[in-house]
Amino acid sequence: MCGIAGIVSPRIGSLQGNLEKMRDAILERGPDGSGIKVYGTCGLVHTRLSIVDIAGGSQPMTTHDNRYTITFNGELYGYKDLKRSLDYPFKTDSDTEVVLALYVKHGASMLKFINGMFAFAIWDNKEKTLFCARDRFGEKPFYYAINQQREFSFSSSSRSLLESGIPTTNINSKAIGHFLQKLYVHPSESIYQDINTLQAGQYLIYTDSKLTVKSYWTMPSTDETVGLSEASEKLTYLLYESVKKQLVADVPLGAFLSGGLDSSTIVASAAKLCPQLTTLTYRMGGGLDEGDYARLVANQYQTNHIEMFDESYHLPDLMLKMAEVYDEPFADSSNIPTYLICKEARKHCKVVLTGDGADELFGGYTGRYRPLVYMNAVNNSSQVSKLAQFIAVKLINKIRPSQQLWQRSLGLQYSLTGKTVTDALDASYNFFSGSELSAFGFNKRTFEYPLALEGNVNDGLKIDASNYMPGDILVKTDKASMAHGLELRSPFLDKELAEFVISLPSNLKIDHERDKILLRNTYEHLWPKKVQGRSKQGFGSPVEKWLKSDEIKSMAHNYLANDKKIHSYVPSGLIDKYKNQSSYQTWALLNLSIWLEQASL
Repeated sequence: MCGIAGIVSPRIGSLQGNLEKMRDAILERGPDGSGIKVYGTCGLVHTRLSIVDIAGGSQPMTTHDNRYTITFNGELYGYKDLKRSLDYPFKTDSDTEVVLALYVKHGASMLKFINGMFAFAIWDNKEKTLFCARDRFGEKPFYYAINQQREFSFSSSSRSLLESGIPTTNINSKAIGHFLQKLYVHPSESIYQDINTLQAGQYLIYTDSKLTVKSYWTMPSTDETVGLSEASEKLTYLLYESVKKQLVADVPLGAFLSGGLDSSTIVASAAKLCPQLTTLTYRMGGGLDEGDYARLVANQYQTNHIEMFDESYHLPDLMLKMAEVYDEPFADSSNIPTYLICKEARKHCKVVLTGDGADELFGGYTGRYRPLVYMNAVNNSSQVSKLAQFIAVKLINKIRPSQQLWQRSLGLQYSLTGKTVTDALDASYNFFSGSELSAFGFNKRTFEYPLALEGNVNDGLKIDASNYMPGDILVKTDKASMAHGLELRSPFLDKELAEFVISLPSNLKIDHERDKILLRNTYEHLWPKKVQGRSKQGFGSPVEKWLKSDEIKSMAHNYLANDKKIHSYVPSGLIDKYKNQSSYQTWALLNLSIWLEQASL
């Protein structure tokens, strides 16, 4: 894994210092080496975390004829098979050179051949053209900017991109509105007005001062003909192949193991291919410890199991560090334990497999997806039934219902109020409500989803895979791991596997009673008995407890005071309403204020 950056400008010769500052801002992403190359009007930057072909994979890398140069961040899975199919004078055994060779042969259409996590830029010095692309799910970041003089710059980090001198530091108030609702900046936006994101599954071409952005991949439509038995058989093959490809590395490799269904499945698959696999568990206090479940899995597969314990740490210092690690406001509380586990894991491994992506693919967020199941059922019922259910909702809301009854009630309300799947999913996950933000002057932003919606439960999973996953989950893991020179790989996000699971009907994923139906049906026999019956336990933090502590109360009082930058972007009324509470709204405002104070505005 690496950091990439670059500038295209007629005055590139005078921007050497900017390129060096851009490099320095992403050194943590690539602590094993760095390079800067200037060709014509383009300067490319690379910082390297060496995983494969440690001796020969230095970048930026140039073709033998000096026409094309690449700066590449990520991993190309199955690249050795691709390499054998190419007639090219390879000088290294790196996946980077395979990407370069594919572009030489196929141009932009090369993207259909590659499988992996990546963000890269290739400069054609003959045509004076820059070609950039990002992986299908947004595992690797890519920011870019163009100024009025039509100078172009890009980077893995918005902080690095600012060092190019091309974008301004003006704040995007729409991004703040989305952050307050969801705790992260929408993946199609940036916190800065002048900085754009290349979205997942997109490529761009910059030539002759003109920018073209296109999608090269879209999520597949649903195939209702596939049954559970057939799906289980194919999933077994695809996950095995994915794990096998992602175990390729020339450095120590391990797997995160929480004892949940997703990580247990990855470990069960990897243990077949990698005897004495190293597994890593972070044991947290506050009722969030899953270590006993993880130990059961580790014992069953006789892994080299390492338990990392929730030792004492100074929370205010960690919160300040998070504002530095995450280039943009980010208040998912699991960023802190994720940062800590990555820090400890780096002492033992350089590459770690994770279970990321499984919830969005297989239907793991029951609180979000099961109401959609009930909503769909109501939409297909008769008018008489709808009336009866309307009365039932009114009665349910007068009692304290069970979780399942509440999910049913929520689904009924979504249907009876005419919500679409998109509306319902959006309503299921808000910290500040849209109406509350509107009352304080924030306009609710409607985002276009780059996918074809079908009006069913699968839409909810697709929306999360194109919004929540690249905006929150993958940002969290990428930034936390790269801060420590650690590469995380997600076998569930393999192209063939993910496309297959996305295309399956939703009744193979979640219904009125069960979640992750296909995953359970396929792998349950490989999990310890106590793991088999588990429901999802989030990897979060005791935010309310933290906010009640004296040191964080004092911190909140300081950072939400009237003379802080946050008052330039968030109305005082909204801040005053929550600044003394121990709620997630307070947590969001505190994290936003810390980030604004640390940002170079």
